[in-house]
Amino acid sequence: HGQARSQFIKEVAAVTLKSFMEEMHGIAQKVLGSDSNFYTTRGVNVHSLHVTRYFCTEARTSEVLQQIIEETTNRLNRLSKAESESEIKLFQLRGQIDQERLNSDLLKIQHEHTTSEALVTGGAEAERVAAFVTGLSGNVPRLEDRIDMWQTLRKTEALSVVSQGKANIYFTAADVNLAIESKEHGVGNRH
Repeated sequence: HGQARSQFIKEVAAVTLKSFMEEMHGIAQKVLGSDSNFYTTRGVNVHSLHVTRYFCTEARTSEVLQQIIEETTNRLNRLSKAESESEIKLFQLRGQIDQERLNSDLLKIQHEHTTSEALVTGGAEAERVAAFVTGLSGNVPRLEDRIDMWQTLRKTEALSVVSQGKANIYFTAADVNLAIESKEHGVGNRH
């Protein structure tokens, strides 16, 4: 036990701290293999050699090592925090993308519904017009007269709907078939 410790200390003293940290296992294997006769002549079979703890003999080296450890820990913590923040932002962006896709799907469905509803309403209105125009063909032979009658009925329906609210209606002279007479210069002129 003491022999292995002495050999290990001797080997560690010959390397830098960085080498020790990187090659700790290799150093242990070197110590184990270098003095195997010592143990076998005494009937001891060493299976492995492990470092259970280590410390610096100089206080200043220990302080520097502690600072390095703290800075490394802080850097790893900052990296972990940045990674977490990036993951959160990525998750939020994916959520926004999913929400936009759902909004787009909803708009498509609403558009399809509105289009379908308009087709049904338009089809029903076309059937109404056709029934009206065809139904009057026996009594009103001219198609133009039947269309004028239909338009007059539609205007009446529109006026009825508008009169239910607080709207103002403005007519042009063409809308009411208005003629203005002027009696200047002795002759009646129609405009």
